[in-house]
Amino acid sequence: MKRLTILLLVFLLSGCPGGNPAPHPRTTFIKGEHLCFSADNKDVLNYYTFDTSENGKIETVVSSGYNKSNSSYPDNCIDVKWKNNHTYAINYGLNDKKYVHEFFIDSNGKLTK
Repeated sequence: MKRLTILLLVFLLSGCPGGNPAPHPRTTFIKGEHLCFSADNKDVLNYYTFDTSENGKIETVVSSGYNKSNSSYPDNCIDVKWKNNHTYAINYGLNDKKYVHEFFIDSNGKLTK
């Protein structure tokens, strides 16, 4: 009985392995309606997904899809028409690492974190 209790305790304490690790927060470079994932031409952009939300409704603005981008600066920049009072989330892969940048564009068109 003692062995069974120890075995059960070990099983319960080991838990389940988690899913994929969460992406690391990292800012992108934004100037006006121009967004770059990195200004270093040695960095390689693997993929990106650019989502926005307003009043709880989420929509994808632009995405590289399932194809690997494999582009470097300045080819890793995109033009975006920002909408006021929207939250934006950019998930992207840079040098085979996962990153996220979240921010808000207020009613005056100013970027806030």
